[in-house]
Amino acid sequence: MAKKIATKLEKDRLNKISQMGCYCCGRPSEVHHIRSHTGLSIRPSHMKTIPLCPEHHRLGKDSIHLGKKLFIERYGNEELILKTINKQLELMEDAYNLFGEK
Repeated sequence: MAKKIATKLEKDRLNKISQMGCYCCGRPSEVHHIRSHTGLSIRPSHMKTIPLCPEHHRLGKDSIHLGKKLFIERYGNEELILKTINKQLELMEDAYNLFGEK
């Protein structure tokens, strides 16, 4: 199966997410793709992404990949975090447009 090419909208989102601080701690982040109803070999949508530092993404005992139950207890579930991040992105875009910068 050929690798899916990200659209301009997806690339823009991935760029913005990678520049945000970690949702949990504010440290520099990497992009976490939320997996729902996808197999291990199927990449989830680039539009369902949240910023997590390496510790909270894949390395720590409370990371989404190594300690999902503990992660959810401490920070909430991925869909709730996604809604929060989407709202932050929307507010950032509104503020950016407010000052006439497009």
